Amino acid sequence: MSTQTLEKTETTAPTSTAATAKKTTPKPAKEQNDSKLRTGWRRLAPKKETGRFSVVVWAGFFRVIVLLADYLLAFITATVIIPLLGAWLHKQSGASRGALSADGTIAMWLLPLLFLVALLAAVEIVVMRGMWRWATRMIAKIRDSRGEATGADVTPKSTTKTTNQSKTDRKRSK
Repeated sequence: MSTQTLEKTETTAPTSTAATAKKTTPKPAKEQNDSKLRTGWRRLAPKKETGRFSVVVWAGFFRVIVLLADYLLAFITATVIIPLLGAWLHKQSGASRGALSADGTIAMWLLPLLFLVALLAAVEIVVMRGMWRWATRMIAKIRDSRGEATGADVTPKSTTKTTNQSKTDRKRSK
């Protein structure tokens, strides 16, 4: 078969328009569904450019934001939520009517309040740690985008043991 007939058969082969559309459209390299918040943070710290502010300034900014949010969360919980919760439990337990003895007040009002306060404290700690980790990730993104690396980021050459090393470790442990 000559090359001319081969070219003719290739061009005359029936193809659907959907198949050619699939072949001709390039696939996107990576689909990202970024939120508006992430887009806003990217505008604050553009990638591949040296910005006006150093990484230390950004780290301080994110840490101050997180600490301020932590303070507000703890302050509002201590001054608003816990007293309202205590008043609600006091009313619901019957301690406000004077119908409970001291033991009943402890059992029906004080212990449930202490349990709920401990539960709130645990939830707040989880939220605070989540915000701190978020700030750490943001600082790492900024540092990585600017190409700045610290000595702590360097990984050791090899952490795996060879077979000879593991055999000697087994001999020593016996």
